[in-house]
Amino acid sequence: MTFEYYAKTYLKIKKTELKPSSYYKYETTVINKIMPSFLNREISTIKASELRLWLLNFDKTNKTLSHYISVLRGIFQEAIYNEDIAQNPCKYLRKFKIIKNEILPFSVNEVNQILNYVKNPNFKYYLYIAFYTGMRGGEIIGLKKDDINFKKNIIKVKRSRGRHGESSPKTQSGVRSVPILDILKPHLKDLYNLHDNDYLFITQFKKPYNHNETFYNKFWLPIFDDLDIKYRRLYNTRHTFATMMLSNGFTTPQNLAQILGHSNAQMVYQVYAKYINDGKFDFKFNINLY
Repeated sequence: MTFEYYAKTYLKIKKTELKPSSYYKYETTVINKIMPSFLNREISTIKASELRLWLLNFDKTNKTLSHYISVLRGIFQEAIYNEDIAQNPCKYLRKFKIIKNEILPFSVNEVNQILNYVKNPNFKYYLYIAFYTGMRGGEIIGLKKDDINFKKNIIKVKRSRGRHGESSPKTQSGVRSVPILDILKPHLKDLYNLHDNDYLFITQFKKPYNHNETFYNKFWLPIFDDLDIKYRRLYNTRHTFATMMLSNGFTTPQNLAQILGHSNAQMVYQVYAKYINDGKFDFKFNINLY
């Protein structure tokens, strides 16, 4: 059987296992990155040495290359199940050491510059929530009014919206409660009272956004043309929130992990180690997952 046959088999199986948003990543990898290089090849003719050379053609992070290897391993595994090959050539590929890119959070001054610069009301509200909750973009545009509790000062994160529609948060621990900081509360109340739609963020046609790419392309990118601020991804608002909370001693790594939707504090220690305030924490959030 050909490599293409098993690649398509692998995708069919993945489609039943993954959320649409996650499946899209695998489908893109297989169709755009992997399959063109091995079309019309009998899968039994592809060896580990060829795969190693193929991987060297990509100027990608080790994390991305490790994803490619994982996908390849899955494709060859289907051929093993069908007894077309005896062993998986990916077992001979060297393991890539993941090199973590250093995060570059925005400073308080830069956050204020950005918030003062943005004129579009929807995007300004979006940024206030992003900078002062650390929520992911899809989680923000998926917010409904029922998720906001001003008496308890919490936002309940229950869903995410993306190009493939609405789904639960990225992970099980992503379903969580996030505190409403004092600096965010008046802006969140303004957004809450702006219209009578169930969703907080709606388009001019009074429909919920399907993704935040409109914000990114139309409003985020121009910021860096006009302000003397080094470009960062919109996702960096999440890093900015995390470093602000830790470096000022507002919360512990354990509580921050819950706020961000991580299953434990390991990720916080790995990514934000140098920002953790080693002194006494004078304010802590008590977050109860539900």
